[in-house]
Amino acid sequence: MDQGERLLIAASQHVAEKLRAILANAKIEADVCTTGEEALLQAKEEGLLLVTTWKLPDMTGTELAQKLGEGSDVLMIVPQEFSGESGENVMTLSNPVSQEAFVQAVRVLAHCRTRMGELRARAQKLARTLEERKVIERAKGRLMDQLHLSESEAHYRMQKKSMDSGRRIVDIAREILDAEEIIAS
Repeated sequence: MDQGERLLIAASQHVAEKLRAILANAKIEADVCTTGEEALLQAKEEGLLLVTTWKLPDMTGTELAQKLGEGSDVLMIVPQEFSGESGENVMTLSNPVSQEAFVQAVRVLAHCRTRMGELRARAQKLARTLEERKVIERAKGRLMDQLHLSESEAHYRMQKKSMDSGRRIVDIAREILDAEEIIAS
């Protein structure tokens, strides 16, 4: 598992210790709690990977996953006859499950969680870039309208001002859009 990734096991004491021992043999560290409320208290920060059983003393694994929200990913070990719904952030394993399958499921879930984090960061960066391009295009349009410039001339003026001032072109574009009137320079 990646550094900084936190794994928590929420199950009865006996089951939690057994699951922790299986993971420890695979060199995966995990904290243990024995109730859903305890898991919620330990899961204050986002980024939790939770292994739980379907039935906890104070709530079901499904209820726990719902209370944790989408910021946490849950691997829930369920009875074979389980027909409940698993949420978007919940993966189920039918009991009995082999130790190898359990360890592999934890590793796959951790990998998918890391990959999803990378993809979310990339999507956010692309969204910011798109928004910045929209601002730049609107500012160019304003320069073109008010100063009767071509698109390339408007872009050149913004680019030159950016380079002369050592500021990003999007900041220059925002200034142009915020200005009441544009003074030809």
